Amino acid sequence: MLGAWILPGASFAAEKKAEPAKVKKETAVKAPEAKTAEKTAPVTAKADAEKKATTPVKQVSQAELAQLLVNVLGLARFIPASPSAEQCFGVLMANSIVPAEGWVADKVVTKADLARIIVQSMKRQSEVKNPDDPKSWIDYLKSIGVPIDTIGQAVDNVNPLAEPVAPNVVTSSSDPMAKRHKFNTIDETQYGVDMLSVARVFSQLELDAGEFRPLPITQD
Repeated sequence: MLGAWILPGASFAAEKKAEPAKVKKETAVKAPEAKTAEKTAPVTAKADAEKKATTPVKQVSQAELAQLLVNVLGLARFIPASPSAEQCFGVLMANSIVPAEGWVADKVVTKADLARIIVQSMKRQSEVKNPDDPKSWIDYLKSIGVPIDTIGQAVDNVNPLAEPVAPNVVTSSSDPMAKRHKFNTIDETQYGVDMLSVARVFSQLELDAGEFRPLPITQD
């Protein structure tokens, strides 16, 4: 009878001892899964960062952004009142403001494009650590507290340029005839006729009925 009580107890003890072995086995199987997750985490983070850099910002075209920047940066005075996209692009490029792949009127603005353009508009592109990496421009703006979730937020941090440059700037004197000797002497004719000689001839003529005729000589 005693043996009958002992046997179930022994069987229960044997079952108890067998359980830890199962737990160890399961732990050994799960360990490689944890390592795999650790390995893939940096790759996933990098992919997410690249995806965010190319994410369009509220479906705004580069032409629309250029028109906005021209006004904010004080460049509107260098172009017509109702400028075309190309005219806006031209004045922005004259001031070294251009996306990595150039201006494309109907292309949707991405965060990478916006970050680059905003930094250039602030004239702080020399402070970007890696200009060839789109994410580096985004990280720079984050580091100085400039949000780029929307174009409005980003542009709010831009001020008119201190030294704006007009497209196709040609420096000339207020009296170009007075300084013409810088280009050619009186005896050297360029583009056909010496303009000082022409001016002297025209001063002796008057326009009458569509023809140039000599002025009448008057007695003093």
